[in-house]
Amino acid sequence: MTISIPRRFLVHFIRSITYVLWAADIGTGLRPVVYFLIVIYSAFLIGISSANLGSVLNGVLVSMRYTKPDVISFEKIYPLKFGTQPPPVISAISAGVFERRSGKVLFIQMPDEKLAPASTTKLMTALVALELYSPEEKVIVPYFCTNIDSTKAYLPADEQFLARELIYTMLIGSAGDAACSLATSKVSYSEFVDKMRQKAAVLGMKNTNFVNPIGLDGFNGVHYSTVSDLYLLALASLSNETVQDAVKTQEFTVKSLTSDFTYTVTNTNRFLSEIPGTIGIKTGTTVGAGEVLIYGWQDKKRELVIIVMGSQDRFSDTRNLLNWTLDNYAWKND
Repeated sequence: MTISIPRRFLVHFIRSITYVLWAADIGTGLRPVVYFLIVIYSAFLIGISSANLGSVLNGVLVSMRYTKPDVISFEKIYPLKFGTQPPPVISAISAGVFERRSGKVLFIQMPDEKLAPASTTKLMTALVALELYSPEEKVIVPYFCTNIDSTKAYLPADEQFLARELIYTMLIGSAGDAACSLATSKVSYSEFVDKMRQKAAVLGMKNTNFVNPIGLDGFNGVHYSTVSDLYLLALASLSNETVQDAVKTQEFTVKSLTSDFTYTVTNTNRFLSEIPGTIGIKTGTTVGAGEVLIYGWQDKKRELVIIVMGSQDRFSDTRNLLNWTLDNYAWKND
């Protein structure tokens, strides 16, 4: 089929408009431009096949002119990147910066790399425990949990504690003996881990495998997760009132119900006292995992989750990513 000179002109005109709109979309985040392009291309194809390109395009533009603004919206999707600074060089193998309110990914590095999550695992332990126990339910500490090779609150064997207090102790002080006790007092250890896997599946954590409730590495890297999956876990955790409160608490004292034993734990996330706006959420460190951190920060209009895995200095990596994000992205009404 031979295209006439006027049609060739229209073809080149539409191609030029396409490039301009594409550049505008990248520069401004005007996502609805994509829909406009689809309409134009469709009109172009119809017009070429029907030898009536001008009439078709005219009809499209007239219909768009009389379409309500809430149907065709060119609203910017915030936050928008405006800075030109390159992302910071970090020691972490995998990392991500996520904006919770918009759902936008602001920085990403190997998000689906399967790595050991260390004690960030305890967020899942808490979610499962909260489904098994009422907050005021009594939990007995088994003897074997007192010998766990992990950070401990030195809970005495056979003594009773409130489930809520063990959850706080586990999340704030990363106490493995508290996690172990929650995992064995009501169901078997293996049943609890199965429930963790089931919960992970419900949350959409497709590249995660839990083999213990504490965050120990396991053999041959069988205990693993990814930055993408830990973000889903972070969203679920921050949506739970008990977990949300625990991870932002700087200090907590657990008390036995059967003796005068008490133990005070301090939050392992030092940013709670260093960076205003910090809301948690969980640290983790093992030989296999290196340093891991799921970090939450927010103010009146911004809400960020930063995750680093396989880091040599999780706090420096996270601080640098936070500063870079705030310096290079604009939020509405900035």
